Amino acid sequence: MSTNQVSAKYRMYFNYDNDQKVYVIPVLPEKIKVSAKGQTTSIDIEKFGEVLCKGKRDAITISFSSFFPAAWGASYCACLQKDFRSPADWHNWMISLENAANPCHFVLEGSPFAINMYADITSYSGEEEGGDVGTITYTVELKEHRVPVVEKYKVKNKKGKTKKKKTSSGKRGNNKSKIKCYVTKSNDCLYTIAKMMYGNGAEYTKILNKNKSELDKEAKKHGYANSKNGNLIFAGTQIIIP
Repeated sequence: MSTNQVSAKYRMYFNYDNDQKVYVIPVLPEKIKVSAKGQTTSIDIEKFGEVLCKGKRDAITISFSSFFPAAWGASYCACLQKDFRSPADWHNWMISLENAANPCHFVLEGSPFAINMYADITSYSGEEEGGDVGTITYTVELKEHRVPVVEKYKVKNKKGKTKKKKTSSGKRGNNKSKIKCYVTKSNDCLYTIAKMMYGNGAEYTKILNKNKSELDKEAKKHGYANSKNGNLIFAGTQIIIP
């Protein structure tokens, strides 16, 4: 891959909540392994010999190693400086994705693989070495998340009448989170709430845009014209975390 990572066409993402939370891999791996094992059953038939029955493939497995650098650099980073996150943020993000109930959205742009799929992280490990303090070296493995498709079939009841059996939809999976609510406490501010919910206080504008009318309404109850763009928050206000 290109040494000038920022100008390279390759980009890699670990996203969540229908891409509302976007994390761009800072340093692309030297190599990436993609494997998809097929299912083949061997049957021996008398007077004929071995017959292979080919079934559907297993879930795609992706694995690679790289590092989360302590500082952004144009010569080695694949993300823009505004998208750069600290190694600690990335480490916590990978742990949270590994433990998440829903799959993450893994995207690799520019590569001949052209990967764009929902996946579950099956293994993640990170370590910090003494020669490069602050940088986290990691290895990750993820597998394609697939929703089973069940076909409809018909059964007969005791009277001999045919009845359709209901089945699952077979729609593609998603990782959209349920609506989250938060009740404000004394000394809260949108920045600290965003830091707690997203791991990045700078994303407070998402909360402000979603709850501005409610915050203004609450401020008027306390004698103010408005919430001053979310700077006035009162304890007990229920807000939505988008």
